[in-house]
Amino acid sequence: MDLINFLKFSNLNKHMSSFFDFVSEIAKNFSTITKIVLVSSLVLIFILPGMNSIPPLDRDEARFSQASKQMLEDKNYVVIKFQEELRSKKPIGIYWLQATSAYIFGKENIMSYRIPNIIASIFLIYIFGFFVYRVSFKFFDQSISSSMTFGFFSALVLSTLLGLSIEIRQAKTDTVLLMLCTIQQLLFWKIYSYGKDQWNRYKHHELVWTVRLLWIIIALAVLIKGPISPLLFILTLLGLCILDRISEKKWDLSWLSLLLWFQGILIIITICLPWFYLAWQSTDGALILDAINKDFLGKIKSSQENHWGPFGSHFILLFFTFWPMVLFIPYAGRAFIDWKHHRFIKFLISWVIPFWFILELVPTKLPHYILPIFPGIILLIFIGISSPPSGNRILHLASQIYRGLVIMFTIILSIAFLYITVIFSSSTLLIFSGFVLCCVLLTSILSGNLFFLNRCRNKIAPLFAMLIFAGISNAILFSIIIPNLDRIHISPKIVKYINELDTKPDTIVATGYHEPSLVFSLGRDTLLLNPEEAALVVAEGENTIAIVEQRALKTFLITLTNLSEEVEEIVSFSGINLAKGQKTSISLYKSSQKISQ
Repeated sequence: MDLINFLKFSNLNKHMSSFFDFVSEIAKNFSTITKIVLVSSLVLIFILPGMNSIPPLDRDEARFSQASKQMLEDKNYVVIKFQEELRSKKPIGIYWLQATSAYIFGKENIMSYRIPNIIASIFLIYIFGFFVYRVSFKFFDQSISSSMTFGFFSALVLSTLLGLSIEIRQAKTDTVLLMLCTIQQLLFWKIYSYGKDQWNRYKHHELVWTVRLLWIIIALAVLIKGPISPLLFILTLLGLCILDRISEKKWDLSWLSLLLWFQGILIIITICLPWFYLAWQSTDGALILDAINKDFLGKIKSSQENHWGPFGSHFILLFFTFWPMVLFIPYAGRAFIDWKHHRFIKFLISWVIPFWFILELVPTKLPHYILPIFPGIILLIFIGISSPPSGNRILHLASQIYRGLVIMFTIILSIAFLYITVIFSSSTLLIFSGFVLCCVLLTSILSGNLFFLNRCRNKIAPLFAMLIFAGISNAILFSIIIPNLDRIHISPKIVKYINELDTKPDTIVATGYHEPSLVFSLGRDTLLLNPEEAALVVAEGENTIAIVEQRALKTFLITLTNLSEEVEEIVSFSGINLAKGQKTSISLYKSSQKISQ
């Protein structure tokens, strides 16, 4: 008995198949320009919602944004600080990009700090789509029409993957890093392919500037996120050398001389060393040493900030981060079958497997760590889709079970999003939006499942439908639901109240609630203190407001009583501190010197 029968919903699939065939017949008549415009519009519709409406997210995004804002305020573009504390999380590159964007678009708006991600994601999507078109046509002998279809499809994939969609909307490093790593790997493929096919040591080097561009990209990526890009490059290179040795039964490393190693090291030093030197000089080495010891080596030696995970965690996380394309992961496995006879598959395996394995060994695990190999996985899936089935009954059965797991996960994911909407929102309309989101998520994955059932005349139509519904679900999630989860967005409530006061406070102090979003929204002079220190500031200051979290309230009030100081509670907010996963109640107090509203 077919294990997937219970998921077929015969009548539903029949109607969906007819509809997809109808739409695909219309789309076939579109001109190439029309298709490009249509896909480009969909990409923007899928990645832009929420960029301005989602408030600053705690904690990393707010810290990145605040540090970039302080660069503009201090006109110090060498030392990275959050308030007065050195911030050794990541090199200077992302802060320069965010500070430049904030200078152009305004330093108070969180979207200004997300614009580098928008630009990087659009650039990434178009480069990757064009590369897929080229490689399909040149290396896999697809027709121009089929190659363009794969190019369009790949663009939509990158704009709808759930994990990437989350990262694009946060002012952090990972979207820019993914763009640079992808360009790096595509350039590396061009050099490797040329070296194995058309070049020998006696022939003129025709890719000098391609190689130099590769090293420039690696250097820029080092300024964005340190060793991640070089690690990916070296692991891919080692993987290629080993797989070539196995498949060719001899060592052929002559192509490595194409990489112009001396020039490459010189390029990296020229681009990266000036900032490292200036940062070392400005902080007596503290910034660089902290970055190496606490951020980089700390993650390798042990888990940081409770982000530990066992070996295999990144594969489990793919069900979330790589959704909805996680449904087609078995096709990536199918592509492995012919690796000895196809150089491009060897390259993709070397891109994906070594880096993935190293990440599984590292104790600290976060979902976005695996992003740099997503394009490689997508390409393996495309190859697998184009390959004939193995005919192995056990593999077929395993594939069916896996598909069932993905569909069950999607049902759980839908319920989870609905639960989050109900728990974290007080709006009936938003809860209705949660139901709509559930329906769209399920429609997306069921559309993808149609591909396996062969119900459509245009076999690839369900895949496009799956991505379009996934993109719509992203738009609903990021533009409607997340911005309006009022029970978790506590900082915006506090900021709104303070900004609406007739007389602005001279001093703002926070105790117990030390979220970076509060500093970003209220300014770097917001004091984050313990309860006793906060009470002293209130007692000694004039025109002061204290933001007091419930757990710090008792100590705060006792200290004020001992100081014979009276305070007045002016407003309180309750909600959930998502960064800590705790219910919280926050009150605003003012000293006896009146602050009128």
